[in-house]
Amino acid sequence: MSDEKVILVDFEGDHPQDWPAKRKWTILCTISIPLFLMPLSATITTPTISAVADEFHISSSITGPLALSLFLLMYSMGPILLGPFSELYGRWPILQAGSLVYLAFNIGAGFCTSIIQLLAFRLLSGVGASASLAVGASMVGDVFRKEERGLPVALISLGPVLGSCLGPLVGGFIADYTTWRWAFWSTSIAAGIFLLLCLIIARETYAPILLLRKKKAIMQEARQEGEVYDIVWKTPYEKVETIGQLHRRTISCSLYFLGTQPIIQALACYYGYLYGIVYLLLSSFSDLWTKRYHMAISTGSLNYIAPCCGYFIGAQICAFGTDRVYRYQVAKNNGVGKPEFRLPIMVPASLLVPIGLLWYGWSAEYKTHWIVPDIGIALPLMGATIIFQCVSAYLLDTFPVYAASANGAVYIVRGLTGFGFPLFSPEMYATLGCGWGNTLLALLALVIGCPIPFILWRYGERLRAASNYADQIK
Repeated sequence: MSDEKVILVDFEGDHPQDWPAKRKWTILCTISIPLFLMPLSATITTPTISAVADEFHISSSITGPLALSLFLLMYSMGPILLGPFSELYGRWPILQAGSLVYLAFNIGAGFCTSIIQLLAFRLLSGVGASASLAVGASMVGDVFRKEERGLPVALISLGPVLGSCLGPLVGGFIADYTTWRWAFWSTSIAAGIFLLLCLIIARETYAPILLLRKKKAIMQEARQEGEVYDIVWKTPYEKVETIGQLHRRTISCSLYFLGTQPIIQALACYYGYLYGIVYLLLSSFSDLWTKRYHMAISTGSLNYIAPCCGYFIGAQICAFGTDRVYRYQVAKNNGVGKPEFRLPIMVPASLLVPIGLLWYGWSAEYKTHWIVPDIGIALPLMGATIIFQCVSAYLLDTFPVYAASANGAVYIVRGLTGFGFPLFSPEMYATLGCGWGNTLLALLALVIGCPIPFILWRYGERLRAASNYADQIK
């Protein structure tokens, strides 16, 4: 073994971050499709709940929202498993396999004959849908450099939030003009088209997997040419791991991060709370217009344009503001970048959330003109969009190699809140009303969220230095 020659296999101008801009943006646009489609698939059922309840003779106020909550639970929890696997097998295989699972069970949901079947199919389709969530942000980190990520992160973050809002709008017209089953069949058709697109333009982006393939090709070529076998080929990403370490890296890495990394714990808490609020608002928004304002389902669903606008404006602020703020901070720091330079824009966004919740809650309570609560609901969703994108960019910069697992840790918390918040919202609004119910949510958002960007700005570098996983190759 001492006579073995070690040769390092590395990139030679072909690193994914050195690819042509056209290839990078093609990959970004492709991954944006499922990131838009899967959240749309989650919320498209919201206006059809009453039709489902009538067909399956459901009287419980909890059972109907479960079709949304179960999908959201698995959609957010799936990355715990799939994210680390993407670090072992690559991004595209996981995305394609997950999309196929989603397609199969989503079609099944459209043909179900009982509420139990429907809930089971929604649960399982959520697992497949989570593949896009597991690898989406990580693929941005794979192909874009830190100073280039603001606009790409903003764009891939825009898909999920717009999908969440447009889902009920589409679902409202489905509920009024056709059967609720088309909520599943229509999204299945779109998923099938995406899978065909993947077969045409799929390209792996994860650097360790690309180098591993390159190493295997070199070794195969060496054997075919009859070269000596006393050469050891290695890549910069290789390390010796025990079985226990490998298991933790591939199965429970996200849980490990959530339990040991203070940065992830803080961001997961805030992200999860905002995520729960977003789906609480979206799941109850339809009832506001049909029950308090007495609009038809399809007419009331048009009000979902308001949260779409909030999402879109928030995404544009991030697209044009995040990189500019980052470059400004880098210039002030003598050209040295830090993940904390993603945080300043979170400060005003964290104030928009409670302000918007108060505006929306009390304007709905007093049944003001429809435009007033529409403006009100746009504000917290605008703030949440900015915060979601800042958190994604911060995690990409802080955990570059472990980005999928770091995001998976955050998704654990958001999965639980996305599951639970829509279930208790009917009882909360029935007891407290729109005004005091949203006041409670606003106070919690103020207490939980506002201190976090200041804490990470002051102590983030120290926390990263104490981590074995942050901002370095492991």
